[in-house]
Amino acid sequence: MYQLTLTNNSNVSVGFMGGNQVIPSGDGWKSGDLGDVGIIVPTRGTLSFHDIGDKHIPGDSDETWGVLIAYQGEEFVGRYEGGGQLAVEINAFYQAVLSGMHLRQVYLPAVEMAGVATSVSAS
Repeated sequence: MYQLTLTNNSNVSVGFMGGNQVIPSGDGWKSGDLGDVGIIVPTRGTLSFHDIGDKHIPGDSDETWGVLIAYQGEEFVGRYEGGGQLAVEINAFYQAVLSGMHLRQVYLPAVEMAGVATSVSAS
């Protein structure tokens, strides 16, 4: 499991999928242990975090545990040992600025065809 610290330095509030919490402009939020969560950034879409456990995506690093981070068609994997600490800042341009884990950008197509070798390893 990993923990997430979110800092909202944009000029709008961001919210969680399902609408159960809002983080106002200039405010922050710190989670307990997380699995999957989605944060909606107005005009930009969903910033999603998916706990991938010990599964690896080609191009990520060797640490045991991982979280897949997806935003606006780009994917990153944060890897860690033990308890992971991921920090995310939503900046003035609504970009997600990531830090706190071993982070690598990965290529993960949104669609694959049945019967064709996949780009994701199942290890």
